[in-house]
Amino acid sequence: MSSRGMRRAAVGVLTVIAIAGASPAFALSASRGGARGWTEQSASIMNIQDTQDDGHDVKAEYYRTAHPSDKLTLWNKQAYGDTYFEDNDGNAWTVESGKYSTIFKMQVCEVYDNWPDACSGWVE
Repeated sequence: MSSRGMRRAAVGVLTVIAIAGASPAFALSASRGGARGWTEQSASIMNIQDTQDDGHDVKAEYYRTAHPSDKLTLWNKQAYGDTYFEDNDGNAWTVESGKYSTIFKMQVCEVYDNWPDACSGWVE
């Protein structure tokens, strides 16, 4: 192969690597006790699910790229085992946020009255 052909091949390989290396949309997820949270739709929707019949509310705390210094909270105060409900995707006992800018950091918590919340720790 000529040096010109090798140069073209190298440029082609580098182009493929650059395209493949461009990080696609990703999903975040975390769990703690009876709280399970995840993102969907290119990390633009937050979900919080209550997975235990323990009487504790659950919440997701998260940050979006549009306002990176504002911590947002999505509450699920309808306890597991109460009247059955689903989010838009059919997930039981799940509350779903609206679709906005990308969520880049999240954690989920079980809420304890008069005690510190039990949280998963931040996931990025």
